[in-house]
Amino acid sequence: MNLPQVVPFVLLSTTFVFAVVELGLTGHLVSYFSQGSKEYRYDPSRNGYTSQTVTVAVPPILAFILFNSVWTMLVSAATAVIPWVFRTKADTNAALNKLITIGLLVLYFVTTVFWLASFADMAARLSYTAGKSDYVNAVIAFAVLIWFLFCALTLVVVLGICGVLKSDLPGYRALGKQDPPATAPQSTQMDQV
Repeated sequence: MNLPQVVPFVLLSTTFVFAVVELGLTGHLVSYFSQGSKEYRYDPSRNGYTSQTVTVAVPPILAFILFNSVWTMLVSAATAVIPWVFRTKADTNAALNKLITIGLLVLYFVTTVFWLASFADMAARLSYTAGKSDYVNAVIAFAVLIWFLFCALTLVVVLGICGVLKSDLPGYRALGKQDPPATAPQSTQMDQV
């Protein structure tokens, strides 16, 4: 089965857009934690109430999701540009194809693990305390969608490696495919005389 060249680019552009949305949603949640709020406490030494500004530390999972969003934007841009550049430059040899394929597979797999860890932890920790927040639910939903897209990208690379999907993009070609050997010039009738 031939893999249309547009499939990896569509998946990568979708993940880039979802990562931008995720960055905005998570940034909005982080802004709630970093604003601070006024709290009034009774102070018996002063016989009255005093006010102080209290800030709550940003949960580490939100910081990790911010990192994941930026990481995903960089990975999506890089993995879209690299095969496109090498496809337009010249035919990529088997060694460079193998290097690009392994690089894509590692980047996609690591990003898949990052998003799985982030949405699972977010759902486990923050859904109980802020489960009624639409922002928390949207962050979890987009994290699951990005995870699913990177699972699909990893699958596309693996199917390309196995030769199930055939593509001429470097990184999505079969690894068993070797460069054709250079042919020696054939002798003509004049050379034999």
